[in-house]
Amino acid sequence: MREPTYGQAFQALLLQAADEGRAGALFGDSLARAREAAPAFLVGEEFPGVYLEHPLIGDPFLDVTVLLKRLEPRTRIDSPAAGGHGAMLDWYARARRRYADVTCGFEIDTDKRELPAAAVHFQPRAHAELVRPFCEAAGEPRAADLYLGQGARMPAGWPLSFFGMFRGRPGSPLRVCGYLGEGEKAACAAEPGRLAAAFDVAGFTAYDEAMLSQVSKLMAMAPGGLDFQFDVLPDGRVCPTFAIDVQFGIERPEAVQASFESGPSAAVMDLLEGWGAADVRWRQAARSSFARALPVELEDGGIGRYSFALMPQWVKARWTNCELQPAKLYHLAHAGLLG
Repeated sequence: MREPTYGQAFQALLLQAADEGRAGALFGDSLARAREAAPAFLVGEEFPGVYLEHPLIGDPFLDVTVLLKRLEPRTRIDSPAAGGHGAMLDWYARARRRYADVTCGFEIDTDKRELPAAAVHFQPRAHAELVRPFCEAAGEPRAADLYLGQGARMPAGWPLSFFGMFRGRPGSPLRVCGYLGEGEKAACAAEPGRLAAAFDVAGFTAYDEAMLSQVSKLMAMAPGGLDFQFDVLPDGRVCPTFAIDVQFGIERPEAVQASFESGPSAAVMDLLEGWGAADVRWRQAARSSFARALPVELEDGGIGRYSFALMPQWVKARWTNCELQPAKLYHLAHAGLLG
């Protein structure tokens, strides 16, 4: 077996996710569109970070997020869904060589039969000075004002780290996100009033006591880290939607089953199912996890080992106008030569 291309590795991982009858229940008819659309976005000097996203209740679909790593200059994506991306990727290729912790990527929405323009993800982390040049290179200079303005008003313990731009959708909000530290997470889990105070400072007003209780309970049960998300309108107002990604904290695919059968991941998912934000399909989704390394023939004729891994990473809980929405599960799909 020769070393697979990125596209071939992605297809193998997607087929594993859909195996044993999971395709229809988890992904619906968007699976075929994902198989066709996503490979064009798999560019770079190593296999990108790939995340498969699907709802846990309601109509099934599949979205694919691709987070790029180091790029060669003048890298291009052969897909109209990538939009005007040349200047953005050229800027990112240069920046990534100096800032190894920044990330640029795309979210590909295959739920719709006509593939829309992919959303753009940028993670500057603490490098706020990179926000404006990135947004200008992406053709969205106004997004820098929104991100930096919202970052300046965030409460202590709630720093912003990354954002998503829905290009091609006039009037769409900017999604701003950050990671909650363990201390702040524990404090908000123990005292919903602290969470309410943080919302007030951030400019988010669409909460009530029931929502605060749900968010605090999930924070208390989160097995791993947690990130938060707000949507900011073009006029700077914060939308009535708030979300958290509850990380499962599972480091190896072989540990998934225990965590999802009777461990901390199962406790989180049982809670969401009890609230009506998920149904039984999360159990089926967890069974897709696997890891395998195969010998491959390298370009120089040598032998290497190529690894594949698929495992759930986090569940997204989202509230709009205080009401809990359908949860979504995210799987890491990884491939690459072992060192």
